[in-house]
Amino acid sequence: MRCRIRSVIDLKRRARARWASSISNQAQSRWALLSNKRLIRLSGPDAANFLHNIIPAKILGVGTTPIYTVFLSAQGRILQDVFIYPPSWEGEKKQEWLIEVDADSASDLFKHLKKHKLRAKFAMELVDDQEAAVCLSKSSNITQGIRAGGNDPRPGMGTRLVLNHELQHTVRCRIDHDHDHDGQTDATPPTVDVPLEQYTIHRMLNGLAEGQKEIISGHALPQECNIDFLGGIDFHKGCYLGQELTIRTHHTGVVRKRILPCQIYDEKTAIPPKEEQNGPIYDEGVGSAVALPPLESNISKLTTTKRGRSTGKWLGGVANIGLALCRLEMMTDIQLTAETTTATYSPDDEYHSLHRKERRKPGKQQQQLDDDDEELD
Repeated sequence: MRCRIRSVIDLKRRARARWASSISNQAQSRWALLSNKRLIRLSGPDAANFLHNIIPAKILGVGTTPIYTVFLSAQGRILQDVFIYPPSWEGEKKQEWLIEVDADSASDLFKHLKKHKLRAKFAMELVDDQEAAVCLSKSSNITQGIRAGGNDPRPGMGTRLVLNHELQHTVRCRIDHDHDHDGQTDATPPTVDVPLEQYTIHRMLNGLAEGQKEIISGHALPQECNIDFLGGIDFHKGCYLGQELTIRTHHTGVVRKRILPCQIYDEKTAIPPKEEQNGPIYDEGVGSAVALPPLESNISKLTTTKRGRSTGKWLGGVANIGLALCRLEMMTDIQLTAETTTATYSPDDEYHSLHRKERRKPGKQQQQLDDDDEELD
């Protein structure tokens, strides 16, 4: 089965406006527990310096706001994307740092930290009595009295919190209280619980990848995953693990691929002009009629008649929207260098993904398809 894919974001003119979305037009607050996340606690006098020397983000002297960044391999490839929560309490817990990571890769990250700990004076443990949550709300004092939390550094993604069950109830009551004092007198509940899938949809509409299914461990580069745009890399700090390739890529000034939001259409559906659409539009009905491409399947132009370099790689999606690693000169109007490029881009370009069972060819043809996969990497 085939489907049509279109990159629906113009990085030069539309990304900032799209990523600046908020809930200013919504009366309700939305609350989602991130059941796919797990926490690692680092506590001790050397915890801060240890993290400073192993991740690309600046974490010293930045306050208590959560930091979105990555752990890199020695070759500069992403191992895990994480949120780091600096200490916000005084006393015995003033040296306690929390790391939020995908639950499926928490044990791998724990082993990675343990390998590099050496004689540093701090303790590590996987946390079971607290969980991460995200809240989109107009309330201004959500984080009051919370051990760890603050505004998500990624635009339009609300407030991120770390709390136990008792604190969840306290925060919810505080939001409801603020709602009542804002003059909201309708019968609509002030705070609405939303499933994890709704958080994923909101994230993908904003073009944000998360987790090892979308940011492939040991393979993805931080700039390709927009970590530099999201404040996850400090290009002025000293040495850290994986720095050489990250800095060289930055000073070269050429990042040929980035993760972008895409929208899927049925082959028979008329597609609106791109100038009428500033970003992806979620439509559950379309998603039920069109199967999502397999993870990591290649994307190519719909009009391509000869075999050649793929234009992108599908990373995952929900219904009719998703994320793909896209070649910028082929799927956007960005020209990376002053040199004339052979890549041709048109705002009306459409793309398609062949499912793996369709791409399976014998002999040399299959080898060429495998080479296309490697060329995108």
